[in-house]
Amino acid sequence: MTDTARISAHMLREGRRTIAEAICSHLESSSALNKGTPPVTRLEQSETHILILAASIEFKSTVLLNDYVHWVTRLPESVSPYFCEISHFLDALISVVEAEFPQEVANVVQHYIDTARNSLLVDRPVEPPARVCPPLAQLQHNYLTSLLATHRTDALNMVMKAIQSGVEIESIYLDVIQPAQHELGRLWQTGQISVAQEHYCTAATQFVMSQLQPWFLKTTSADQTLVATCVGDELHEVGLRIVADLFEVSGWNTIYLGANVPPESIAETLASSRAQILAISCTMTQHLFAMADVIRIVRSHSGCEQVKILAGGYPFNIDPYLWKRVGADAAALDGKDAIDVANRLIQSRCQADNRSALSATSQQVEAQVLSGLNQSDDDLSRLNNSLITLQRKLNKANVELAALNKANEEKAQALQQADRRKDEFLAMLAHELRGPLAPMELAVGLLQMDDLDPSLIRESCETMQRQLDQMKHLINDLLDASRIVHGKIDLKKETLDLTHVLNRAIETVNPFIREKQQDLKLELSETPIFLEGDEIRLAQVFANLLTNASKYTDKKGTIWLNTKQDRDAAVIEVCDNGFGIDPELLQDVFSTFTQEQRSKLHSKGGLGLGLSLVKQLVELHQGSVSADSEGADRGSVFSVRLPALESEENSTFAESESTSLSSQNIPSRRVLIIEDTAGIARMISLLFEKLGHAPLVATSGATAIRMFQETPPEIVVLDLMLPDMSGLEVARELRRLDQKNSTLIVALTGHNDDEHRQQARKHGCDEYYVKPIDIKDLQELATHPKLMSINR
Repeated sequence: MTDTARISAHMLREGRRTIAEAICSHLESSSALNKGTPPVTRLEQSETHILILAASIEFKSTVLLNDYVHWVTRLPESVSPYFCEISHFLDALISVVEAEFPQEVANVVQHYIDTARNSLLVDRPVEPPARVCPPLAQLQHNYLTSLLATHRTDALNMVMKAIQSGVEIESIYLDVIQPAQHELGRLWQTGQISVAQEHYCTAATQFVMSQLQPWFLKTTSADQTLVATCVGDELHEVGLRIVADLFEVSGWNTIYLGANVPPESIAETLASSRAQILAISCTMTQHLFAMADVIRIVRSHSGCEQVKILAGGYPFNIDPYLWKRVGADAAALDGKDAIDVANRLIQSRCQADNRSALSATSQQVEAQVLSGLNQSDDDLSRLNNSLITLQRKLNKANVELAALNKANEEKAQALQQADRRKDEFLAMLAHELRGPLAPMELAVGLLQMDDLDPSLIRESCETMQRQLDQMKHLINDLLDASRIVHGKIDLKKETLDLTHVLNRAIETVNPFIREKQQDLKLELSETPIFLEGDEIRLAQVFANLLTNASKYTDKKGTIWLNTKQDRDAAVIEVCDNGFGIDPELLQDVFSTFTQEQRSKLHSKGGLGLGLSLVKQLVELHQGSVSADSEGADRGSVFSVRLPALESEENSTFAESESTSLSSQNIPSRRVLIIEDTAGIARMISLLFEKLGHAPLVATSGATAIRMFQETPPEIVVLDLMLPDMSGLEVARELRRLDQKNSTLIVALTGHNDDEHRQQARKHGCDEYYVKPIDIKDLQELATHPKLMSINR
């Protein structure tokens, strides 16, 4: 399947030089044009604008174009003087697109440009200076000041002095170098430093980082390997270098490739090194095409099937869902975040590798010792060296075995603790089940009496109903816990509005909250948040959390329910000003068979399964839940993070508005395009090529006739206004040469009147289209009845 958005991006990208020339020509007489800008520079700037628009469309991200337009708008002229204001450029671009492109493509381009223009109406706060973490704020300030003064040696010396005084290498990267680079970029973008200063400071930082490597490079090989690269034409690699060095500090084996590495070489490096992670960086939106190509090639390369791809760079900080659209497995905001994400991606695989490595080492030791004992006396010296080597391996295996034994001991202790909890749970279960039975038994006895007052009958029935509801709740919790443990929970996932789910949960717990006269305050996100999940189960999650908050909060207490979106995650917080949680109980608060022991006096019954069910149901939705409290009587906060679906505002216009074009079962056709305007010919050729056909272009009538004779086409798209002869004359000659009348000749012109239509048909044209032609019309030419009847 291909859609109009994808075709639009392709046409913009491949035809950017032609479009740029048309725009520059269109603006030539405009007063908005900076006449001092050389023509070559105008073309280069125009092509950059067009590429960023194309990338925004290709990767379905209006926010990327919005951000770029904002940046260009507020960019001081002293930093990078563009040949015209972006608003004038966009006007010219729309004019060219409407004149040269099919209407569907023009609609997509218009939508993205309109969205970007509308975003300019919303005030954006000026980016503040980079924040740094004390106590290294002063060091970061002094470091950057030295670089700006071109005192590279002073900057290096102050960093080395800090390390020698005990500052961790990781802190130097995260709290000095990384924020210094961020601040450097801000100073350049606001025109406070020149391009030369920015380049010098970046190069100096790379030199400082090279001097830090002996402090953390390992002589032994690491178990985890990272390959780091950035796409071609990146001006600076320092951000990726910081990430790679931080991985090295954390114990990874890092293979840093830098920029301009062919995708095939990247894939071969990944396969030969058996790397688990590819970290790939892209700092400019127009380079996303190259990143997507690298990812596609890596995915298809033998030996890279298990490689996880981690994307990063400025565009991914702007659009939190972008990593999905380029084909990566995750994205990271900075070096520290990248390490956390990478560890999560390969955690299960590393555990399996460690177990197999330990087994293989033991077998290798045994085999090599036996082999050594069979050698002759003349090889005793060599055997002794081998034994020393094997002894080292054996010592390593013993260390690993000791660690394994320790892990087993911890597991045994955990099993004992679980067994103890199970016994406590069974005792609690017996108590909780007896609780409802006693009043029910008394009520039944009362109902068996004669001459019972109607009010007592009603009261007895109400008592039995309440106790029955309590038993149903207990049994449902037991069944849910059992289903989850045995993997029998079947989630019925659908697209959900988070607010709707929360309203359903509130409706469930409202009677309990009203009974205790508690105040439930809602602070929900103004922007709708959408999830993919099971509505009933998610409502159960939030109902359990709200019930839990009410249960452990005094009468007339306050409960808060807050929601927000944090990049690609929905964050839901349930807070209360109740009894709080002791710090030593926080780690077990979600454990099965553990009733919350905040205070025995505050318990309202239950099996202690509520929060355990919350955790397991959230994890089934690929989310996480955490609890926090400052201690007894300080309240508590339960926070749930769930993957959020991309909002409609940031989704592609094409998904909802464009025509979906399927190339399935459509034969590839030979197409001859006869058009003297190079830009139009190029655009139509690109479009036919994207639709799977083989186009050729002729810019004059004589050339078209010659090409028709050399390679007879199946479809001819003919402009009726040619420089050397009339398009009607060309049509008549082509029809004469086409003795079997098998070629579909399509007239393409700006005239929309009956006279021209009749003349075209009289001279042999099968179809008549008025510029600009729709994509759908061009696509349908391949299955035109004339061609299909010939094929049959």
